Amino acid sequence: MGTVKAFAATKRPIEEVVSALDALADPEAADAARLLVQRVLELHGLALSRMLETIAEHPGGALLTARLIDDERVSGVLLLHGLHPVDFETRVRVALDRLHAHLGVQGVAIQSVAIEGDKLTLKVGLSDAGRYDSGSANAIGREIREALMEAAPDASSVEIELVAAQVFRVPVSSITTKRPARDSADASQ
Repeated sequence: MGTVKAFAATKRPIEEVVSALDALADPEAADAARLLVQRVLELHGLALSRMLETIAEHPGGALLTARLIDDERVSGVLLLHGLHPVDFETRVRVALDRLHAHLGVQGVAIQSVAIEGDKLTLKVGLSDAGRYDSGSANAIGREIREALMEAAPDASSVEIELVAAQVFRVPVSSITTKRPARDSADASQ
């Protein structure tokens, strides 16, 4: 399903209930129901937080935590409660590291990354930019955005600027080699 879909699937029913509350004619009932939902979510958040603390205190806890956050639903719920053990920036950097080799083969390099709170801004260089039509450049941008949203679905925005990378070409005719000077003793043998 993917973390993004799991996060959305976790969040959607809650948003639907909040929308239904907003549609109620009785504002006092809506406020009471909203407060009830908020308190239940707080209670669940506290319980999840305590569970993570308990797991961390035991040998093998780090391994178990890693396995839990690999589960898309668990990861989504932890994100929903602000309890994901891997911070936002680390999740973004790991996703970019995973993309690095794949993008490099395509002649694409991430030139800069700015993380401001939950907002991401990237400058992505396309070497030999002339070979990229707008469709393939947009596909690269979508691929990067999807990878980042998979790793950090709590990002509020992902801005990607695709730019032509500066490529320096060296003519083959200008390449020379220097041979090491031979020692006079080596020359006489």
